[in-house]
Amino acid sequence: MKGKTLLSLAIVLSMILAAAPFIATNVKAAPNTTVSVVLPNGGQLDTIAYGSNFKVNVTINTNQGIGFYDIKVGWNNSVLNLNPVASSAVVEGPWMKAFGGTLFPGATLTDDSAADVPDGLLTYPPAATGSGTMFIMSFTAVGYGKSEINILAGSSLLNGTLLVAVPIDLTVNANVTVPTPPATSPKAIITLPTPLETFTTPTTVTLIGNASTNGIDTFPSVHTVPITVWNWTVVNASGTYYFSGSVVTIPCTSPGTVTITLTVFAPPNDPTSGYVDSSSATVTIFQVAPSVGPKIDVYTDRGGKGILGAFPYPYGWSDAYAPQELVCVYANVTYNNAPVWYKPVEFVVYLPNGTEIASYEAFTNESGIAKVCFRIPWEANQGPSYFGNMSITGTVSISQVQVSDTVKFPYGWILSISSITALPSPVHRYPQTPDVLMVSVTIDSIEITGGPSHPAYLQITASDNANVPFGQAFATLSVPPAGLTSTGNTITVPEWAYVGAGLLYVDLLNHNATGVPWCPESTYPITIVYP
Repeated sequence: MKGKTLLSLAIVLSMILAAAPFIATNVKAAPNTTVSVVLPNGGQLDTIAYGSNFKVNVTINTNQGIGFYDIKVGWNNSVLNLNPVASSAVVEGPWMKAFGGTLFPGATLTDDSAADVPDGLLTYPPAATGSGTMFIMSFTAVGYGKSEINILAGSSLLNGTLLVAVPIDLTVNANVTVPTPPATSPKAIITLPTPLETFTTPTTVTLIGNASTNGIDTFPSVHTVPITVWNWTVVNASGTYYFSGSVVTIPCTSPGTVTITLTVFAPPNDPTSGYVDSSSATVTIFQVAPSVGPKIDVYTDRGGKGILGAFPYPYGWSDAYAPQELVCVYANVTYNNAPVWYKPVEFVVYLPNGTEIASYEAFTNESGIAKVCFRIPWEANQGPSYFGNMSITGTVSISQVQVSDTVKFPYGWILSISSITALPSPVHRYPQTPDVLMVSVTIDSIEITGGPSHPAYLQITASDNANVPFGQAFATLSVPPAGLTSTGNTITVPEWAYVGAGLLYVDLLNHNATGVPWCPESTYPITIVYP
């Protein structure tokens, strides 16, 4: 079975099959039963990107009472794999389940190229008819080329009442193409230092580029081209310097702005292939002299230190806060780098538009640290009008010298839904070839680069023209500061859905269904048609 993977789905348990085995038949029947493989776009042809996950429906259209199926599905396992190869790779569809209780234990691997996925017994009534999805399979595109996803000979159906064989009169297979990628240059990635990081001289700075990715060449066939050279160019107030290696250490001696560029090379075996063998990445950092005389450094419990370095945040910035969150702000007061004890510090809080909303006073402790905490106001439905970059300024007088410092931070919904798409459009309800809505949701974050990822639980509810909910999709996510797009969220339109304009309701929670929203709910219009 090399190059071909088989999936067997059965509803009756093995003990029931032993008591009521298949009855072999070659009788030619009228076209009463069709079994089809339906791809995410609702058809039988699709192009899938390498490395992507997608789901297919195996559907049935029958006027015969079916109480058992043993459907064998094949595909090219050099192109596609079940994802994951476990019970969650194949889940029960709504067709038989709508007629009564069933058992669906899930998938179990029998060897490295086959999976046996026994379903359960249709308990009441033992005769399912009509159109619907028997089961849903999750695949990953693991190779390049084409793969048919087909219903194989030997697939069987049993009548739910008489336990006699029911022929599959027509099978409709699907074809997936995973196109060969274009030639891709290596990608230079600078892990450290982070953009706008601040260092106090004299010190050393470590440059790390070993997360850079190799190139991909397609001549004469697709293959990886490894990086062989890492070159660094460092430009500061003293001049331009060059270093080599995936990880290097450089001296930090001159205050000022420093520009660091990494260029990686991944040369191909055949230089005539047209593949570009290099790429570059650049970050800017700051070098500052040790503080002399009076100094104040204002920061929050989420970062923003200036004197001691802003890692992992930009100079003078802390990470984001959401509505009604508690903000604790600190002032580090020093004289010639030594802490100044029992000094009153004034803190003033400003909205993004520059309006002052609060002022507080606190004395420094023996470590030279003053601290105040406050909760960001939420003025009912006017609250979001304050979203933007807030700031807090701390001021102190040391030996009759007044010094100040300001920390800024983004204020708003930490995570928010920026866009939604749903295909196909319009979507058909049964008994038309069953359509499955594929929903993609893009989530933005206001966290500063270098900040934490946040857990999120995506809930999508589909509602028809009569405002009746007919399906849901869920996704558990970890959203990085750069945000992400959640794809592969599927909802099948049932036969009873009301035709016309409907809506998708998209919620983003901080936990699971019992969590609280990260942001307001978003909606997206859909259209349901018949036939």
